[in-house]
Formats: sequence, structure tokens, C-alpha cells
Amino acid sequence: MPLSDTDWTDGARDPRAFLQGWAATVADALNGQLAADGRFVAEVECHTREAAGAVAPPGAHPAGAPTHTAPARFTDRFGVNVVDTDGARAVAAVVLFATPDNKSDSDAALAFAVRAAGFMSAGIGVVVVDALPGPPSWATHLHSLTGVYPIARRPRGGEAPVLVVHPAVTDGAGQFAVWHHGVVKGFPLPTVSVPVRGGPHPKLDLEATYLDACQRGRTAE
Repeated sequence: MPLSDTDWTDGARDPRAFLQGWAATVADALNGQLAADGRFVAEVECHTREAAGAVAPPGAHPAGAPTHTAPARFTDRFGVNVVDTDGARAVAAVVLFATPDNKSDSDAALAFAVRAAGFMSAGIGVVVVDALPGPPSWATHLHSLTGVYPIARRPRGGEAPVLVVHPAVTDGAGQFAVWHHGVVKGFPLPTVSVPVRGGPHPKLDLEATYLDACQRGRTAE
């Protein structure tokens, strides 16, 4: 149940710490279904914008002075990658969690949308989960990039959006099959299918993994 008064959204917890724990329960749930195949594995990927900025510390550039510098807006990257271990460990599906940073301004929302669109355009199945307060302006940016979020389907006030996108080729034409969910306070998060490229489509019970993360967080206190 998103926006619960008894867990991380009440201001007593760090949302990013909770989302990292939620990503861990999602990875566990997916791996429980993927293990039989042995080819795919779900891995947590959680990096803060501060860590991203540390990739290129100030100082001398090894290639010499740049011809131009431009402002950069590093953003949080929280979620789960389903990796195909057969070969080059390519990403075959992703579950992306929106963080407070991803919703803090238009540039951050655009960066989040570009990340999701990049996966989609590469034929990778995408699940987006935004259970945080505040407008999900990334949805508008994502529609501009891919056409998957028409205005009639965009989340209304108080809804927690969950988006599932399955890229596919039908009769030689590429398309995005899309499932939209808008969850209001007091109602459970949906169970969704995670479209793994070249593999199975495991079911992901977002409500169960959410509650598991809440329980793990309380246990850790």
C-alpha cells in the first residue's frame, strides 16, 4: 500500500534507503522464478546522484583540455536489472524506481524518462514504479520520447503510477505494448509481468515486495 502513514513516507526514514531495500525484495522475488532457467539473474542497481557525480572528479582530463564544457545534471539510478548471463551479460529487463531526486525538477524528470526510453528503444522490457509523493512529471517527458503515456492515461492527483512496457516486433513492425496502473492510497499495488527479452516473463507482486521491504526495514531498526 503506497503512501502508508506507518513507513518510509512519513518523513522518519530516508526514501532512498527504503527504495534500495525494496529493490532487494524485488530482485529476490524475480530470482526465485528465474533460477529454474539458470540463464537470467536479477541484480540490484542503486546509485545516488552524488556517487554519479564522483565518477568525473575535477582536475586534469587525461585526454587534455576539453573543447567545451556543459552543465550536467546527474541523477539517482535505483532499480533492478535482469541480466542475461548467456554471453555478454546484456540487460534483458529493468524495474525502475523513481526517487525524490528523479522528481525534484524538470531536468531530473527528463533524465529519468530518457533512461527508461533508452531501455525501451533497445528492445528491453521496462517496469516503472513511482510510489513517492509529488507529481510524476517524468510521465510527460516519457510520452514525448516514446508515445507510451497519453494524457488520458497519466496519473491523477494522489495516484502512484506503475507502468509496464513490453517492446515487440509484430508483422515486421516495432511496437510498445503498454500497461498503465494508477494506485490510490489504501489500495494494493498491482502484480505485473516483467517482460524479459529472450526469456520468461515472471510475475512481480509489487504489493508483496513492498510489504516485505517494510518488514525488513522495521527488523533492521
